[in-house]
Amino acid sequence: MSSTLQQSPNAVPSAAGRAPDRGPRLQHTTTQALRTVLPLVVLLVALALYTDSQNPAFIRSGNIENILVQVAVLGILAAGQTFLLIGGQMDLSVGSLVSLVAVLAAKQFDAGWSTPAVVIFALALGALVGLVWGLVVAYLDVPPFILTLGGLSVLGSLALVASNNVPIRVQDGLNSWGFGQWFGLRAPAVMLIVVLVLAGLLLHFTRFGRTTYALGSSRPTAFLAGVPVKRHLVLLFVGNSTLAAFAGLVMMARLAAGDPRSGQGLELSVIAVTVLGGAALAGGRGTMIGTAVGVLVFGTISSSLTFLKVPGAYQSLVSGGILIVAVVVTAAADLRAARATGVRGSAAWRGLLGPLTRPSRRTAPPAEGA
Repeated sequence: MSSTLQQSPNAVPSAAGRAPDRGPRLQHTTTQALRTVLPLVVLLVALALYTDSQNPAFIRSGNIENILVQVAVLGILAAGQTFLLIGGQMDLSVGSLVSLVAVLAAKQFDAGWSTPAVVIFALALGALVGLVWGLVVAYLDVPPFILTLGGLSVLGSLALVASNNVPIRVQDGLNSWGFGQWFGLRAPAVMLIVVLVLAGLLLHFTRFGRTTYALGSSRPTAFLAGVPVKRHLVLLFVGNSTLAAFAGLVMMARLAAGDPRSGQGLELSVIAVTVLGGAALAGGRGTMIGTAVGVLVFGTISSSLTFLKVPGAYQSLVSGGILIVAVVVTAAADLRAARATGVRGSAAWRGLLGPLTRPSRRTAPPAEGA
């Protein structure tokens, strides 16, 4: 953790509350993004060219748009998860929250609710879930991995109960979100692009983003620098769960139904693409452009497998395989950096697995900012 902070000293706000100089931080972030993104882009292009050589229909505008639509929900979830991972946190309940929101929205449309009412209710529900996770993590020092793993089961079960384990068809609800054309593209693709762009601007060009990097680099140091650590943790979880609720609405619109199993497995995929895009499980590192390219690589691989007529049983290996490769590559890079700064390998591994094994923070300075 400390080595990460030393590599990016400008990520921590000054004790006087002034925003740090953007120049060195942006330079560091840009270099980091290039190291991560360029290999992914090469992989993306190579995979697309190979698949197109086997099936000439692959590199076509229609199929590219289909890939964007297929990864729209995953990309929206990944935007929120990027903030969490950079801040040294994690949320494994997002897939179940997608399912629950999709089911409840479908039931509400079936009961005659208006579109604005359904959207407001769904986003409020997501914010409430994130508020609960954030308060428990920030004020009770519960590891987010354990907390949200329990949330995955609870929210998933609520989705099954609310739907009686049967998908709920939607005759007329958010049709324009699922099947409309906005600015020449299908609506889910447009929403994905807008979310990633706005999230990137927030992460890389605002005080909130700089504070997130500082928090993930070293929580005690961020506290000593005057960062309201607990409040920021709560905001990270609220923002992530609100985006997950929005993704649930998009999922329902795409399927024209509230399926209680529609979000199953998304929690694994979202971690995979975010880590693949360069975010570190130990926190303090990641970029939104890296996450976006990771999402595109994931979607391209899935689409390529379909075009190459690979059996569906093998396609289920994609998310797990990507996660394994991404974690191994990230671990190797972290170990090399640790050796270069004199940190022992075991300490580097503890930093990498921080979100899974992070101990209680009660030994940290008392009375952190609210």
